[in-house]
Amino acid sequence: MNAFEFLLALYTIVAGLGISLLVRSIGQVIEARDRVRLYWVHTCWVALVFVSHVVSWFGLWGYAQNESWTILQALLLLCVPVLLYLISHLAVPELGDDRIHDMRQYYFRHARWMQALLLSVIVAGALAHLVITGELDFSGGRGIRGAMAAILIPGIISLRPAVHAVQAALLLLVMAIAVSYVAQPIG
Repeated sequence: MNAFEFLLALYTIVAGLGISLLVRSIGQVIEARDRVRLYWVHTCWVALVFVSHVVSWFGLWGYAQNESWTILQALLLLCVPVLLYLISHLAVPELGDDRIHDMRQYYFRHARWMQALLLSVIVAGALAHLVITGELDFSGGRGIRGAMAAILIPGIISLRPAVHAVQAALLLLVMAIAVSYVAQPIG
C-alpha cells in the first residue's frame, strides 16, 4: 500500500461516515413523514451535501500520482470529509420524538453554520490543492469553488428567505455543473 492508497482509505472512511449519517437522516425523515414539514431550500441543501461528499471523494483521485505526502497535505485533504461530516450532522434533525418538525425553521436555525462549514470545505480543498501541487488552480471543476464561495457568502451574512431561495437555485445549478465533471472518466 502506497501513501496515496493509505490516505484514500482514511478519506473514504470519514466520507463514508458522513454519507451514512446523511442517508440515515433521510431515512428518519421518510419514517416520520407525517410529522415533517418539508422545505424546498432545506431539501436542496441535503442534496448538495450528498453530492459534495461524492464530488470531493472523486476529486481526491486527481492526486493519485503524487508520490510523497506530508502531514500538512494529508491534514488539509482530510479536513474536507471531516467538515462535510459536520454539515451532514447539521443537515437533518434527530426525529426520534413525536413532535412536528418544520424543516424551514430547522434550516434557518443552522443555515449560517452549514454555509460557513461548506465555505471552509472550499477553502480547505483549495489550500490542499495549493500545498500539494504548488499552484492555485481555478480551471475546470476547481473553478466551481470560486462560484460556490461567492454564492455562499450572502447566506452566511443574511437569513432573509429570498436570499436563501436564490442561493438554493444557484447552488443546484452549480451542483449540476459539478456532477458533469464527475461524469468524466477518472485517470
